[in-house]
Amino acid sequence: MTQAEKKRLSAVLHATEYLFLENIALKLVLEHRAVPNWQKLVDHLLADKEILGGVRLTYRDLYREIEGSSDPSAALEAFLGKIPAQKKPQ
Repeated sequence: MTQAEKKRLSAVLHATEYLFLENIALKLVLEHRAVPNWQKLVDHLLADKEILGGVRLTYRDLYREIEGSSDPSAALEAFLGKIPAQKKPQ
């Protein structure tokens, strides 16, 4: 894998990490239905150090392995295998 490919892959993972974090925050908002200032609550949750730390731990080892590997596809495959399968609508 070239350096440019590693950078692209890393960018995808960073985006995925942010979306995962945002999703956690939005689920918490949904638990508090009819909250008038929901956007403020989402912003607050996205700035929460504990939530950020937990999500960061999930991705830290993967980033390290991609940066240090000539072929990080195995690390990515292992990571993707841990992601729960999408639930099918009933």
